[in-house]
Amino acid sequence: MADGGASELIMLISGLLVAGIVTSLLIASWGGLANSVDTAQTQVEADSKTRAALASDPMQVSWNQPSCNLSLHIQNTGSLELLDAEIGIIANGTASTVNQTRLLGNSSTWTTGEVLELQVCPSGVTMSAGQEIIVTVVVRSEHYKGISGQHSFSEVVRLV
Repeated sequence: MADGGASELIMLISGLLVAGIVTSLLIASWGGLANSVDTAQTQVEADSKTRAALASDPMQVSWNQPSCNLSLHIQNTGSLELLDAEIGIIANGTASTVNQTRLLGNSSTWTTGEVLELQVCPSGVTMSAGQEIIVTVVVRSEHYKGISGQHSFSEVVRLV
């Protein structure tokens, strides 16, 4: 009988040790999962506060083929400041180079309501006046709780 009690005590202690190890692993995993969910939630929040829209008339977008110059006006319609140096443009299916940016107000930062004028060069594409093309614009915001928001939109524009 004495042997049975000792072996049961050893099994009980072993079971408690294993349960403690498993519990600590689960708690550590839960902490990592909670951090991931928090980061994803912050990303969604930053993305929802990052918005932009075409401010120029989509039926009269200036295009100069010889100088490779497409003029666009983009307005910050979100609540976060946008980064004018980090804009992506796809014109007629081709990644384009932003040659020049200029804020059209007295502001030095691209805040809510401000309009940015872009001079874009969609290299390797032949386009002509009267043609309708699709322009996709991708913008990035300043950091919000350590995460930068992103927004993209597409518009059909007519070249003049």
